[in-house]
Amino acid sequence: MAPERKALLIIDHGTRHAETNARLGELARAVAQRRSQWLVAHAHMELGQPDVASAIDGLVEAGAGSIHVHLHFLSAGTHVRETIPGLIDAAREKHASVEITIGDPLGHDERLVDLVIDVLDGRSGAE
Repeated sequence: MAPERKALLIIDHGTRHAETNARLGELARAVAQRRSQWLVAHAHMELGQPDVASAIDGLVEAGAGSIHVHLHFLSAGTHVRETIPGLIDAAREKHASVEITIGDPLGHDERLVDLVIDVLDGRSGAE
Protein backbone atom coordinates (compact mmCIF):
# COMPACT_ATOMS: atom_id res chain seq x y z
CA MET A 1 0.00 0.00 0.00
CA ALA A 2 1.34 3.45 -0.94
CA PRO A 3 2.05 5.91 1.88
CA GLU A 4 -0.74 8.35 2.66
CA ARG A 5 -0.24 11.74 1.08
CA LYS A 6 -1.13 15.28 1.97
CA ALA A 7 -3.90 16.75 -0.10
CA LEU A 8 -5.31 20.16 -0.86
CA LEU A 9 -8.92 20.84 -1.81
CA ILE A 10 -9.66 24.27 -3.27
CA ILE A 11 -13.33 25.21 -2.90
CA ASP A 12 -15.16 28.10 -4.51
CA HIS A 13 -18.83 28.98 -4.67
CA GLY A 14 -19.52 27.69 -8.16
CA THR A 15 -21.65 29.13 -10.92
CA ARG A 16 -23.93 28.00 -13.71
CA HIS A 17 -21.28 29.16 -16.23
CA ALA A 18 -19.04 26.25 -17.17
CA GLU A 19 -16.21 28.51 -18.38
CA THR A 20 -16.07 30.27 -15.03
CA ASN A 21 -16.11 26.99 -13.11
CA ALA A 22 -13.29 25.70 -15.33
CA ARG A 23 -10.99 28.45 -14.04
CA LEU A 24 -10.90 26.80 -10.61
CA GLY A 25 -9.75 23.56 -12.23
CA GLU A 26 -7.00 25.51 -13.99
CA LEU A 27 -5.94 27.02 -10.66
CA ALA A 28 -5.87 23.58 -9.03
CA ARG A 29 -3.70 22.20 -11.84
CA ALA A 30 -1.28 25.14 -11.50
CA VAL A 31 -1.02 24.60 -7.75
CA ALA A 32 -0.49 20.88 -8.31
CA GLN A 33 2.43 21.62 -10.65
CA ARG A 34 4.11 23.66 -7.91
CA ARG A 35 3.27 21.19 -5.12
CA SER A 36 3.76 17.92 -6.97
CA GLN A 37 4.15 15.94 -3.75
CA TRP A 38 0.54 16.82 -2.80
CA LEU A 39 -2.73 15.57 -4.21
CA VAL A 40 -4.65 18.66 -5.37
CA ALA A 41 -8.32 18.84 -6.27
CA HIS A 42 -11.01 21.45 -6.62
CA ALA A 43 -14.72 21.59 -5.85
CA HIS A 44 -17.64 23.95 -6.15
CA MET A 45 -19.84 24.45 -3.13
CA GLU A 46 -22.88 24.56 -5.40
CA LEU A 47 -23.94 25.05 -9.01
CA GLY A 48 -21.06 23.05 -10.46
CA GLN A 49 -19.18 19.77 -10.42
CA PRO A 50 -17.26 18.33 -8.79
CA ASP A 51 -19.05 18.98 -5.53
CA VAL A 52 -17.27 18.96 -2.16
CA ALA A 53 -18.23 15.43 -1.14
CA SER A 54 -17.17 13.94 -4.49
CA ALA A 55 -13.86 15.78 -4.46
CA ILE A 56 -13.05 14.60 -0.93
CA ASP A 57 -14.03 11.04 -1.82
CA GLY A 58 -11.67 11.22 -4.81
CA LEU A 59 -8.77 12.51 -2.71
CA VAL A 60 -9.28 9.77 -0.13
CA GLU A 61 -9.45 7.11 -2.87
CA ALA A 62 -6.21 8.52 -4.30
CA GLY A 63 -4.46 7.99 -0.95
CA ALA A 64 -4.89 11.25 0.96
CA GLY A 65 -4.08 10.83 4.64
CA SER A 66 -4.85 14.47 5.39
CA ILE A 67 -6.74 17.12 3.46
CA HIS A 68 -6.41 20.87 3.85
CA VAL A 69 -9.39 22.82 2.54
CA HIS A 70 -8.56 26.17 0.94
CA LEU A 71 -11.58 28.49 0.91
CA HIS A 72 -11.30 30.37 -2.37
CA PHE A 73 -13.67 33.07 -1.11
CA LEU A 74 -13.05 36.72 -0.37
CA SER A 75 -15.11 36.92 2.80
CA ALA A 76 -16.57 34.80 5.56
CA GLY A 77 -20.21 34.81 4.47
CA THR A 78 -22.80 32.18 5.32
CA HIS A 79 -21.27 29.53 3.05
CA VAL A 80 -17.83 29.94 4.62
CA ARG A 81 -19.16 30.11 8.19
CA GLU A 82 -21.88 27.47 7.98
CA THR A 83 -22.44 25.59 4.73
CA ILE A 84 -18.90 24.44 4.00
CA PRO A 85 -18.09 23.52 7.62
CA GLY A 86 -21.24 21.37 7.57
CA LEU A 87 -20.07 19.64 4.39
CA ILE A 88 -16.63 19.11 5.91
CA ASP A 89 -18.13 17.70 9.12
CA ALA A 90 -20.05 15.16 7.03
CA ALA A 91 -16.84 14.23 5.20
CA ARG A 92 -15.01 13.83 8.52
CA GLU A 93 -17.69 11.38 9.65
CA LYS A 94 -17.47 9.42 6.40
CA HIS A 95 -13.65 9.42 6.35
CA ALA A 96 -12.83 9.29 10.06
CA SER A 97 -9.23 8.19 9.49
CA VAL A 98 -8.44 11.27 7.37
CA GLU A 99 -7.61 14.57 9.03
CA ILE A 100 -9.48 17.41 7.29
CA THR A 101 -8.60 21.01 8.16
CA ILE A 102 -10.07 24.27 6.87
CA GLY A 103 -8.15 27.50 6.34
CA ASP A 104 -9.40 31.07 6.37
CA PRO A 105 -11.00 32.58 3.27
CA LEU A 106 -8.52 33.93 0.76
CA GLY A 107 -9.81 37.44 1.44
CA HIS A 108 -8.30 37.37 4.93
CA ASP A 109 -4.78 37.32 3.50
CA GLU A 110 -3.07 40.71 3.81
CA ARG A 111 -1.14 40.07 0.60
CA LEU A 112 -4.31 40.80 -1.38
CA VAL A 113 -3.66 44.51 -0.91
CA ASP A 114 -0.33 44.10 -2.72
CA LEU A 115 -1.99 42.05 -5.44
CA VAL A 116 -4.64 44.71 -6.02
CA ILE A 117 -1.97 47.43 -6.20
CA ASP A 118 0.16 45.33 -8.55
CA VAL A 119 -2.79 44.70 -10.86
CA LEU A 120 -3.66 48.41 -10.83
CA ASP A 121 -0.08 49.25 -11.69
CA GLY A 122 0.01 46.64 -14.46
CA ARG A 123 2.31 44.24 -12.61
CA SER A 124 0.06 41.21 -12.32
CA GLY A 125 2.94 38.72 -12.54
CA ALA A 126 1.08 36.78 -15.26
CA GLU A 127 3.28 38.12 -18.00
